[in-house]
Amino acid sequence: MTIKERQQREAHDRENPWRPMDTAPRGSGLVCDLLFDDMVGQFGTEGLQFFLDAKGHWYQIDPPRRVSYAQPINWRPSYVRMTPERQSLVKKRDMYA
Repeated sequence: MTIKERQQREAHDRENPWRPMDTAPRGSGLVCDLLFDDMVGQFGTEGLQFFLDAKGHWYQIDPPRRVSYAQPINWRPSYVRMTPERQSLVKKRDMYA
């Protein structure tokens, strides 16, 4: 990672701080980044986006799947919302995958 890339990442982290899991908005369709803990450190989810449904289940958008492979420890918003139709489509694709 170059100095410029590190500075950009630090600026992004300052503008979009990680938030506790209990503050995540359920069923709003807000697209989020998630931070996971793998007991050795945090593993990267660069380029992956998620949303929280009304039942409290996290879904990865692309490829569509329910997050059951690890427990997220923090989240931050991407300031984009998914329509209920798009959320339903991601859930259906996860069921048939």
